[in-house]
Amino acid sequence: MSNGRQNHCNYPSQQLAGRVANHTLNPDSAQTAVAVKLDRLLDRLMAARAPRGFVARAVNSALRWMGVFQRDNVKGLYIYGGVGRGKTMLMDMLHESAKTLRLDMDGAPTVWRLHFHDFMVLAQDFIHAARQNGADDPIESAAAELAARGMVVCFDEMEVRDIADAMILARLFSGMLDRGVVVVATSNRHADDLYMNGLHRDRFLPFIALLKERCEVCQLNEGTDWRSVELAGMPTWYIPSHANCDQLDAAFEQLSGGVVVTDEIIRVAGREIIIEKVAGDVGFASFANLCDVPLGARDYLAIAGRFAGLVLSDVPNFTDENDHLARRFMWLIDALYDRGRFLIASADADIADLYQGYQWQFEFERTASRLSEMTQRGKPQDKL
Repeated sequence: MSNGRQNHCNYPSQQLAGRVANHTLNPDSAQTAVAVKLDRLLDRLMAARAPRGFVARAVNSALRWMGVFQRDNVKGLYIYGGVGRGKTMLMDMLHESAKTLRLDMDGAPTVWRLHFHDFMVLAQDFIHAARQNGADDPIESAAAELAARGMVVCFDEMEVRDIADAMILARLFSGMLDRGVVVVATSNRHADDLYMNGLHRDRFLPFIALLKERCEVCQLNEGTDWRSVELAGMPTWYIPSHANCDQLDAAFEQLSGGVVVTDEIIRVAGREIIIEKVAGDVGFASFANLCDVPLGARDYLAIAGRFAGLVLSDVPNFTDENDHLARRFMWLIDALYDRGRFLIASADADIADLYQGYQWQFEFERTASRLSEMTQRGKPQDKL
């Protein structure tokens, strides 16, 4: 423990060591190295935190009004590495540590964490609202709204695919960083490889330069893909559903790796998709909540973009009477498969016997083939 650290802060390296000690995790020197970097970031944030007391707060407010920010020199972290290496787990440890530290002033939130896709949806909502309200610069207005949410923002799975997102990121981040926000991000790609081969990528390069200027880029070095190890040792298709509820819950708990479990709502074009349980980049949902609701292919692409894999309960038999459910299920599986996601599910029948209808009989053969590959391997080859 570094000098001046308090035991109750429970720094990421301490959390990691604790999980190794109780055999929740295996020792991993690369994870330890990144956890130490996160510890040091917390130390820098503590040193730069806003002063307390009436006079100190007044001085700090005046400095902020003049555009002087205490955290301008605090670099964030951009952590990249392969699938299953523990990036999300380490970010969650940082988030948990930061919640115990008073890093800001006047009761303002200190740290917030969200998936990068959800951040972009939120940013676009703020930009749209600013335009509706006649703001002179809607992106700058959105940056101010986002910066007000906390001094540290944690992005999971930064991956830029959409040209609209690419074009606003540099200005949006500039506005947030100018207001003292510190960014911590995870990604499968090095920062230099973001939006690779994208349309008008030259216009995106200033954002990459800004990201590298304000974040230390560090790799979670190659090592064991712990999630693949877990997946290889567990069943992935449980039948019948009603008799395997406990096993499905146990599978989700095992894949969560001890990460705090919450619920989550994914918003797409004004629609809300309920994910009942979320642990980092693994989601647990019922078939009814994902497929017995009016969703389309775009919604399932958003789900596949948010999670590394899904645990799905209660997949029914498909007949002519519920062909609409079969169609949505096919969209879901296509989205997961094309993004290289894994699936664990409970169902009322074996994969080969799942569809007994007529309308989608031909198309469902491909779905069944993809399901077999996904469940037999844990996940198909990553196509990112």
